Amino acid sequence: MRQSRVFVQQELGAGLRIDLDSTTSHYLKNVLRVSLDTKVVLFNGSGGEYQGAVVALGKSQVSIQLGSFEPIDRCSPVQIQLGLCITKREAMDTAVQMATELGVNQIQPLYSEHTHVARQAAAKRAGHWQQIVYSACEQCGLNRPPALRPVEELSAWLTQTDADLKLIADPSGQANLLNLSVTPTSIAVLIGPEGGFSAQELDDARQQGFIVVGLGPRILRAAHAPATVIGLLQARFGDLQHGLESNEVNLGLDIVHIGD
Repeated sequence: MRQSRVFVQQELGAGLRIDLDSTTSHYLKNVLRVSLDTKVVLFNGSGGEYQGAVVALGKSQVSIQLGSFEPIDRCSPVQIQLGLCITKREAMDTAVQMATELGVNQIQPLYSEHTHVARQAAAKRAGHWQQIVYSACEQCGLNRPPALRPVEELSAWLTQTDADLKLIADPSGQANLLNLSVTPTSIAVLIGPEGGFSAQELDDARQQGFIVVGLGPRILRAAHAPATVIGLLQARFGDLQHGLESNEVNLGLDIVHIGD
């Protein structure tokens, strides 16, 4: 049975007994429904993870006895920073979650010309987005959460961003992600809001070295475009194929090689 993984903002160490804060304790007791001796995995974002077991269940506090430390690093070998123009609540939540699960190392929320979320509202959602990042890490096994940056203007981010490969996704793009003749170790990806980018924003991005890439003949929702782009990048330059053995599957027509 798969063990539950829990992110904590506490110092961890092999052999320590950890009294969890009320929020995390509530999550373990009422969501995961742990009992005494339940095995859990704890991590705090500094790298690696600890095996642990529940040793006390109070009314508002759960205590964990930590065991061995495992220096597991599931970070992608390619550094991907995501410039994500702010969208409506559900779309933004989905984009942040899927970007984290796919292994980006930085998420930069951005205000663009067609962003229709009030700045005050976006500032209040920063903590909510951070919790989505932590929850996504718990689910996918990532032990180093991506950095979630403070909200910034798109124009400023374009001039400050540095990477081996810089991409902006737009239906007008003619470049094919799978045909780019580069081998980058760092990539910057820019995704627009529901209304897309203005002509001026596309021109500004090109002037800063961004390549406009298309995503096929269909228009994707803003919530789904980040996962599509990042998935393609991780498949080509990152670790999406890592751990898959090369096997042959006979479909009755041809021999298909999996993992090649």
